Amino acid sequence: MYKFLSLTLISLLAVFGQYVIAGGRFERTISRPFGSVLKVHNGLPWGSWGQKEMCPTGMYATGFSLKVAGIWESLLVGDNTALNGIRLHCINPSKSSSSPYEDYATVQSDVGSWGKWSDIKWCSSGFLTSFQLRVETFQGTRDDTAANNIRFNCSGNAEMLKGSGMSWGEWGDWSEKCGGKGICGIETKVEQPQGDGDDTALNDTR
Repeated sequence: MYKFLSLTLISLLAVFGQYVIAGGRFERTISRPFGSVLKVHNGLPWGSWGQKEMCPTGMYATGFSLKVAGIWESLLVGDNTALNGIRLHCINPSKSSSSPYEDYATVQSDVGSWGKWSDIKWCSSGFLTSFQLRVETFQGTRDDTAANNIRFNCSGNAEMLKGSGMSWGEWGDWSEKCGGKGICGIETKVEQPQGDGDDTALNDTR
């Protein structure tokens, strides 16, 4: 199936807010206010944007995990899709100060159909503040994988966390740095299964 090349964006949402957890229960939301949208410009065009999902009010992302279709699974299904999903793991900074974290909320946007979830990678302190996406460009008649991996910078100690994704493609530029306390939500662009066509799964995020 012919596909037109375009940008796939992973947009990570950064907010300013008070530290509030209602009744001790973590309530995920799609309507939390945020101060900026972080984007990269090397994503690919296929698929559609899913619904954004935000950390509970007062919580910020300090860890992430990835859903990745590995090489053996790809050989079995006859199609490489690489990165299929991204989860953010959010903490309340007034109750936790360093990893490992026991009380956290998990948020995700749309996710592809293949792969397994990795273990969580945590900032040793601070929050996720910017990201970089590894993307394989349009391959013509060959197999497309689109987004392959992601890495984040953490606040406080300039720590960088690299995901356990695949290695096709190249790293693009870093997003802008969050203007608030930290990243607090996510929205992903995912291509639905194409049947006999070429699948790419996750193409972009913000």
